[in-house]
Amino acid sequence: MAIVSDICRFLEDLAPLHLAEKWDNVGLLLGRDRETVKRLMTCLTLTLPVADEAIAEHAQMIVTHHPILFHGTKKITDQSIDGQLILRLAEAGIAVYCPHTAFDNAEDGINHQLAEAIGLSQITPLRKTEPSSTNGAGRFGILANPCERGDFLNRVSAAVNSDHLEVSWEGPGTAHRVAIACGAAGEYFADAVKQGCDTFITGETRFHTVLECQANGINLILTGHFPSERPAIETLARKLGKQFPEVLCFPSSADKNPLSLYRRVSS
Repeated sequence: MAIVSDICRFLEDLAPLHLAEKWDNVGLLLGRDRETVKRLMTCLTLTLPVADEAIAEHAQMIVTHHPILFHGTKKITDQSIDGQLILRLAEAGIAVYCPHTAFDNAEDGINHQLAEAIGLSQITPLRKTEPSSTNGAGRFGILANPCERGDFLNRVSAAVNSDHLEVSWEGPGTAHRVAIACGAAGEYFADAVKQGCDTFITGETRFHTVLECQANGINLILTGHFPSERPAIETLARKLGKQFPEVLCFPSSADKNPLSLYRRVSS
């Protein structure tokens, strides 16, 4: 029988909380340590539809990548979306754990998993927590053989399970030394420059960061925030299920990309 604290300890070993950025809110954010967990759901973002799914699936615990209780919440009432969410979860007795940037920065975290998925070797943090550490923000690595633009974009598209990428290919014609920072992480492009990378992959960034990448001769690939991180959430459910075979662990199906693409219809 697994309880909430057992699962928290495993998650803290997987993504130590001291790796989280100072501004973040990570760890067990809601729930009782000693509560029994028989069903556990993972998600990227804990929204009202995701909470309703967890309740319908009789989950006792949710592991959400993006935190609840993030902006110094002072009131928990049904007059706000955050309040409705927390009240609904508390009334259902569902515990909520968030690893967020601890999982981003961990040795086998979100960035590392995407680096492996696109075939990088010699994978190293873009910003190490310590000089000798294998933990840190972002990742960069080497492709065994330089990859042509089209082939590499197909590889990235498959890794994030998305048919759509935004691309600024103003640097070398091939990708070889590649940097990755999942989510909204355009600020790490300067680290990619520092590490001599020719290609930088992130979920989303500012318009002017795109121009800075072009000015520095770096190819930029924007996968979208959700696609860059969701695959690791599905992997996390499998890891939890393997560690706790007595717990049914599954990724949320209501956790969806909030953005879709519109194609103009010719008249």
